[in-house]
Amino acid sequence: MRVLKALIISMLIYALLIWFVVTQYAKLEKTPIPRSNHVIKIDIKNIPIPAKPIVPKVAPQPVAKPIVKKETKKKVVKKKVVKKKPVKKKKIVKKKPVKKKVVKKKKVVKKKIVVKKKPSKKKVHVPKKVDNAKINRDREAEKKRKELEAFESEMVYIPQPMITPKTQKASEVSPWSYPNNKIRKLYGPGFHNYTPTQKKFIENNLNKIQEITQRTLTRRGYPEGAGRTGQQGTNVVSFNLHPNGDISALRLKTRIGYRALDDNTLSLIRVAYMDYPYPSTTTKIIFYVKYSIYGY
Repeated sequence: MRVLKALIISMLIYALLIWFVVTQYAKLEKTPIPRSNHVIKIDIKNIPIPAKPIVPKVAPQPVAKPIVKKETKKKVVKKKVVKKKPVKKKKIVKKKPVKKKVVKKKKVVKKKIVVKKKPSKKKVHVPKKVDNAKINRDREAEKKRKELEAFESEMVYIPQPMITPKTQKASEVSPWSYPNNKIRKLYGPGFHNYTPTQKKFIENNLNKIQEITQRTLTRRGYPEGAGRTGQQGTNVVSFNLHPNGDISALRLKTRIGYRALDDNTLSLIRVAYMDYPYPSTTTKIIFYVKYSIYGY
């Protein structure tokens, strides 16, 4: 209601103001605008030439001469030089050295302190905890070592004759010679039952096949959990390598004794054999797979 009343009052005020302005505007007289009928004509022919302005002559003013200041000479006063009298040097009197009194120190006799020894407690022997897992590992490692020694002892080494210029050709053709000591240890006397083509392939590619396998092992990494428990050792692997690159009869001739490492070797060969060189005939391959914690 208050808003409505205020609105009505303001409208009435505005209506009064409008009425007042309208009534006063009607009373105002309108002043007419005067119109001039005077016409100015300009004659272009008889335009008067403007007269030149007269410039008044100004008398030249005298130039004032610059005032030159006279320099006054300063009088030079000569200073009197006073000669200093020579200073007599004082005679240095040497003092006689004063003899110090020597005080003899009395000897102090130290008393021996006797410390009573406490009765020593008897050491109680505490039995050490027995690590059964470590004992089992040592036993398995010792067993493998003995098996390897037995395997090497079974190999028969046939000494080769001295090679001389006369017997050189005969020794090269000898069926009982080995290309190197590694092949002699791995293949044993059975190496002589292979064909010359198989022997040549083993001699030229056995180290290469082992390097490819060890490189693949490094790339795959140490078996999980084997590194933490300090597992390491060497497997002897054998399989047949076919001319098309396939392998068969894969087995471990020598086991390490740790299941993680033995199983890893078999899975490793199944991956690495794809990079092996191909033989012309099926050849039996035997080589080492080494596991060393310091190599990783």
